[in-house]
Amino acid sequence: MAKRRKKTKDELTTENELMKLKMMAEFGGDFAGSEHLPPDVENAFLRQINKFHQMHDKAGMIRIYDFIGEPLYNHVHDLSDREVPKELKKLRKLLARKGIVVDTLSGVSDRELYRFITEEVFKQEIQNIRMPNWTIHLIYEEFYPSDEFDIKNQAGHTLALIFDKGFISPDFVLAEEMKNELGLSIDREELVERIDTFKLGFNQMQLIGADFHRVDVSEDRTQAQVEVTAEYRTQSQKGRRFKPETSEVKMLLSRDTDTQMWMVSQLSCDRL
Repeated sequence: MAKRRKKTKDELTTENELMKLKMMAEFGGDFAGSEHLPPDVENAFLRQINKFHQMHDKAGMIRIYDFIGEPLYNHVHDLSDREVPKELKKLRKLLARKGIVVDTLSGVSDRELYRFITEEVFKQEIQNIRMPNWTIHLIYEEFYPSDEFDIKNQAGHTLALIFDKGFISPDFVLAEEMKNELGLSIDREELVERIDTFKLGFNQMQLIGADFHRVDVSEDRTQAQVEVTAEYRTQSQKGRRFKPETSEVKMLLSRDTDTQMWMVSQLSCDRL
């Protein structure tokens, strides 16, 4: 059998442009940023995208329970507390084999997660597409929003802003109108500058964890008070050992009336 001739860089570039034009005409959208990819890598990427779109157009809808092969399972009320974790692990493993990941971000109980899977996830309809490395993520909190989880999540982002040199995005964390620990108005940019100055004192800084001592939400669900111990590690100079550290942080979070997002409007930290 004759060996297929390898396409030149120019031939691949021309083929890529034709594929992009064809897909934009058929499926819409654009391919901004793909011009930085090597032609052979972009070609493989475009072929994969085209394959997915073709399968997407032909695929019908199917219940997740049917998609994973209609496995036998017990009702949540028929399982003892000792049986639930084992049965939950079996179901999540079975779902994962079919490219479906079910998870919780706020750490609901195993029993509740098992109920969620068998009573709700199994009934969800998805497109009947089977592709290597194609994964569907279903998050419990997307079905059951939780103020407490959102508050902790936003507080965690605030800790990362202070104690992690890899996190530098205050815009979706800090409110436009900030107050200090005494409740007096402070300039938001001044606070950001103080945080940046603190972080510049270290070569590296990484947030490790957070121990929440208090999360109190007001009755009207518009404000929340948080007290948390941040656990992080610092490196004073390149090549030096990392030093574990802790810091006490208090926050007041307010719900933005327009976006409904929780934003930190008051911040007190023993390191700032």
